Amino acid sequence: MKVAVVGGGISGLAAAWELREAADATLFEPGPLGGCIRTTPFNGKPIDEGADSFITRVPEAVNLCRQLGIESELVAPSAGRTLLWWNGRLRRIPDGLVLGVPSQLPSLVTSGILSPRGLARAALDLVLPSRRSPDGLTVRELVAERFGYEVADRLVDPLVGSIHAGWTGQLGAAEVVPQLVAAAEQSRSLMRALRRNGTAFGEPLFLAPQMGMGRLVSKLVDRLNKSGTTFVPHAVHSIQASDSGIVVEPMGECFDAMVLATPARAAGEVLGKACPDVKSQLTQVPTASVALVTVAIRGIDLPREVNGFLVPRETGGLLTACSFGSNKWPHWAGADHSVVRLSTGRYGDEAALELDDEELSGRLIEELSEAVGSTVIPVDVRVSRWSNTFPQYLPGHATTIARVEKSLERQLPVMALGGSSYGGIGIPACIASGKSAARLALHRAKSLAK
Repeated sequence: MKVAVVGGGISGLAAAWELREAADATLFEPGPLGGCIRTTPFNGKPIDEGADSFITRVPEAVNLCRQLGIESELVAPSAGRTLLWWNGRLRRIPDGLVLGVPSQLPSLVTSGILSPRGLARAALDLVLPSRRSPDGLTVRELVAERFGYEVADRLVDPLVGSIHAGWTGQLGAAEVVPQLVAAAEQSRSLMRALRRNGTAFGEPLFLAPQMGMGRLVSKLVDRLNKSGTTFVPHAVHSIQASDSGIVVEPMGECFDAMVLATPARAAGEVLGKACPDVKSQLTQVPTASVALVTVAIRGIDLPREVNGFLVPRETGGLLTACSFGSNKWPHWAGADHSVVRLSTGRYGDEAALELDDEELSGRLIEELSEAVGSTVIPVDVRVSRWSNTFPQYLPGHATTIARVEKSLERQLPVMALGGSSYGGIGIPACIASGKSAARLALHRAKSLAK
């Protein structure tokens, strides 16, 4: 079997890895392999420009590292406490939060993040009757109905919104926080349901290769090369169905099956000739762009136990989050400087990304100075821009993708989709999506060949 994999991000690489022993795989990618996973030198150290770790609650990334023989290289962050920039101060995020949702009240009271009115409203979750079904609600609506808008906007949105580069007032609850939806369906009180479910509190466990996330990509590419995977540094512009499979254009090569591991909009363009109805749906999936400014700083002592802070949308600044990179990963630090990473950009609020690199980094460093209470003087600065990389899972997104997959099964059964636009964001989810797409495409191709 000949299988084409279109897209060389972690989803496409994972698909090729899944296919390595079962098919002759050809991977098409005109740009850098690894997609948003990129580790490059900064101030003399290899430092990530995108994701700097992966979550371990979803096991696919750990399992892949084990298969690649680099599990022993994985390290956990040294710092585990996250703060919140609110009302002119960096404040400790309350204990017992699950995706920003409180499971207990005492630490919420002492945090200083909620007003007395907001605290009283949050406590009503324990006594309010059940309301409407959580189906079709946004994350903000789901949380605000139980706890009020202060919890939704000051605790949940900074966390969930920063993960998705979006606003929880638009992100679908079922698509983004299914565990909260499940808890809401189990009990009248969301707080009690989270406690009863024994959901893990505090910061989730993250891991990363000590030499950066790029190590995962380089090792994976090396192993794929040795296993016989063919890498083609060209883009696939469109495809055509034929009696013997799928023809990729402009190369004209025919394959028995294909994994399309690109963002939804790009996938829609590739599928435009063969499946116009699918194109119209995929190209409407919205995306957000973000920028990550890495800064080496001297003369400021960052609290060692803190890994960074989140910034609620209400503050009105450009900064959405700050990671104290050399607190999390001490090997990032220099002899006389620390490293921080400043994030900006949200769906529907991307004005910061219109600034040039110098003005953008300057504005973000000013906001960092205000937050830490001391003027930050940069030693070195790097700006990394990620355009249209965060798909927005609006209410109904899962239904749209299911409809797309049904159409493909009918029109191009040997085609499967993989990536963050379809099966969840984050490195483990993308690995799982890519592997699943590879298995599905290969299975259908073999079934049709019988």
